[in-house]
Order: sequence, then structure tokens, then C-alpha cells
Amino acid sequence: MKSLKYLEKEMKFIESLLEMLDHFTRRLDNGKDVPPYMFKEIIELLQIYIDVSHIMREEVILRFLGTCGIDAPTEECDQTHASIKKHERFLLMVIEAYDLGYQGARGIFAYYAKRYIWILRQHLKLENELLIKWIDNQEHRDGEILRQFKKIEVRVKRTRERGIVRMEALKRESQMIRA
Repeated sequence: MKSLKYLEKEMKFIESLLEMLDHFTRRLDNGKDVPPYMFKEIIELLQIYIDVSHIMREEVILRFLGTCGIDAPTEECDQTHASIKKHERFLLMVIEAYDLGYQGARGIFAYYAKRYIWILRQHLKLENELLIKWIDNQEHRDGEILRQFKKIEVRVKRTRERGIVRMEALKRESQMIRA
């Protein structure tokens, strides 16, 4: 089950970004200010992790499920990713409006950010369930999927390292806002 732990590590990183986004969205709902650049940074980091390494790993899982004769919801995952990308593009445009001083953008951003968070969490839950389902049926192939995950890690290592640096800076700044 090493491949499951590998994926859980990445999911924790994504979840920590979602928690920050959720916290700042609630602050907006409560009438408090949050610098727009922080929202932009969170969305961009989520894009990096979801659109690069996470999708690659998901494709590995879906491919292995298909080779094992297990029903893989490939179409559902594709539709979810399309929805996630639409939300990201829209949220980034609303952040620009918020940054320019349009106060109506605050409420719009909060509403769609909550939907975006919900979609991502549901998708991560589905992906985790799929991996568990696959491993339960094919535990002896855990090493095979782990090797695929490690290949992906090598391909996205620099992107991941830059993301971690940006994430740490964002955490420090968010601590100042939370205080």
C-alpha cells in the first residue's frame, strides 16, 4: 500500500491549500479583508499541483483500473477536471476585479470558491476510493503503480519544489492575517 501513502502525501498538500482558501473565503463572508494576491497565489498553487502531477497520477490509477477490468469513471473524472479548470479561470478573473476595488467581486468570489473547494474535495475522495479499490483487488501490483508515481515525481520535481517554497511563504503570510 505504499502507492496509497504516496498519493495521501500529495492530497494533504492540496487539502492544506483548500483549508487556507476556505478560511480566507469565510473571512470575506464575515466582511473582513483578505489581500487578493493571497487568493491568486492559492489558486495558482492548486493549478500547479492538480493540473500537473495530480492528473498524471490519476491517469495512472485509471489506466491500471481499466487493465484490471474494474470500472474506471474516466469520463466523470474528465468532466470534473473541466469544471475545476473553469472554476479556476473564473476565480482568477474575479480576483482581478476584487483587486481593482469592485466590492461585488467579494461575494461572487466567496460563492464560487466554496463550490470549487467542494468539487475538489469530492474529486479527491473519489480518487482515493478508486486507488483503495484497485489495491484491494491487485495488492501485488502496488509496486508497479508506485514506480509510475515515482517517474511522475522525477518529471515534476522542480515544479513541486517551487510550489513548496511558495506554499511556505503563503503560510507565513496567512499567519499574519489570521492574527
